[in-house]
Amino acid sequence: MAHPAFSTEQAAAGWKTQTREQLTYWVPEVDIKGQLPKDLIGTFFRNGPGNTSVGSTKLTHPIDGDGLVVALSFTGDGHVHFNSRFIQSRHRVEEQTAKKMIYRGQMGTDPNSLRANVAAVIKSKVGWEKSSTVLTFRNPSNTNVYMWEGKVLSAHETSLPHCLDPTTLETIGEEDLGGTLQLKALGAHFRYDPFLDRLVTMSAKAGVSRQPSLQINEYGRQWAVKSLQTFHIPGLNYAHDLLLSKNFYIVQITPFVNVSNADVYKFLLGISSPGDAMHYYEHLPCRLVIIARTPQVADQVLRGRQWIEADIPEPCHIFHFGNVQEIYESDRVVGLDLTAVCLGKKFTMEFENKTWLSNASKAPGLLTGFKVRFGDSDIPLVHQTVLHPASVEFPIVHPYRHGLDTRYTYMMASSDLKRPHCFTAVLKHDLHGKGTKFWQSEGVTGEPCFIPRGGYATVGKEDTRAEDDGFVVVQVFHPKKQTTDFAVLDAQTMELLATIGLKHHVPFGFHGTFTPELFVQGPAPPSLVRAKI
Repeated sequence: MAHPAFSTEQAAAGWKTQTREQLTYWVPEVDIKGQLPKDLIGTFFRNGPGNTSVGSTKLTHPIDGDGLVVALSFTGDGHVHFNSRFIQSRHRVEEQTAKKMIYRGQMGTDPNSLRANVAAVIKSKVGWEKSSTVLTFRNPSNTNVYMWEGKVLSAHETSLPHCLDPTTLETIGEEDLGGTLQLKALGAHFRYDPFLDRLVTMSAKAGVSRQPSLQINEYGRQWAVKSLQTFHIPGLNYAHDLLLSKNFYIVQITPFVNVSNADVYKFLLGISSPGDAMHYYEHLPCRLVIIARTPQVADQVLRGRQWIEADIPEPCHIFHFGNVQEIYESDRVVGLDLTAVCLGKKFTMEFENKTWLSNASKAPGLLTGFKVRFGDSDIPLVHQTVLHPASVEFPIVHPYRHGLDTRYTYMMASSDLKRPHCFTAVLKHDLHGKGTKFWQSEGVTGEPCFIPRGGYATVGKEDTRAEDDGFVVVQVFHPKKQTTDFAVLDAQTMELLATIGLKHHVPFGFHGTFTPELFVQGPAPPSLVRAKI
């Protein structure tokens, strides 16, 4: 397999700042190569950090950057509309007005001196100043963006999300979902329940002087509240993603986050940061937490317990899960089969070569399968297997099949073993071992987004479409040209169908989603007519 030739420095330019606050236009037809599918209609939203500095302060890590949401709209008649806009969080607006960084970042960017930090901590402790901008972490709202029942939400994980206008991407304001976000935060990841037609969200808060908190909410149509549950699970001090099955929620207790009063003071004083402190702690447990969705499941399956914990044999950190299915014997749940991308003991949040968010050359993400079996013991048994040797991240599956038996997982991947930190491909992994395929790009890929043909979920009846019948949209940065394309692939064959070429670069993103709703400003442009000379 031929790998694209570019330097690490050229690849690192994919993070450079987007200098325009908003950019909106119809992509010229001549810049769309290949054939766009006529049944690809809707809007692909994606989010990620759009700046590498605030005022004169250079960010130490992309995760501290402000969210830049991109909307790519497919009309079905060959036209594509591009729109991008920064999230106007309160923190960003204040800093833009002041023309300097005011609030610190989770990954160590701190505009304040040690002296200022010490003074702020003392004032807060003696009650002189209960709230201080010096001690406040900024909400970049940069991790994911998705739509449910008319609301487009951009989310980070430590703060409230922002509600956006789906057409203009204008920031309407912070959103607490009718007061249901009791932890004043919304995690970046969600799951769709195909059994009950619900959106399932999560929020998490670490425990220092209090118990850790995990809130999982379920919303029906019109944002009707179906379930609000908060769990206090010892040791669950970090949770970025969750799995959803018919009867359970699944999260991980990671051995890579240690929370103590000493750590908190280091963070407040600017001596360390939550990102710096993320590394392997041998004394901490590494477990899957399997939580009953209802009291009935707790009684019937978990012997009256709200949750059970299962030790993971080989310690790892999980940012992102793939999918899960329940295993039955005689109509009784006896276990779970699930997938995740696992980072090994050497994992840290080092911004390696200024190209990737962690030290992938030392601890590449590996697609891993877990077989959990309940048995007669109170502690389930776990069997752990690496499913593919490639360095991967950002796994996604069919968006309407969470908790169902799925064969295929799509991930950004490095096909070059010498550069595991440069993701230049998309890997389609087949759990049955027959349809695993690579699509090799000519640049650096982002998270792939799988779009089922037709776009919509099939509610109330069996989905007769093949699981991989659809398309994959992926952002590709060209390091030598310093421009970005969006590639559209056939999800079954992984062949390139069309390329949407831009005249500019779009900063590397984190996560995105697709909605079959179409949001564009004004009518589509007329078909190209040849000039008469």
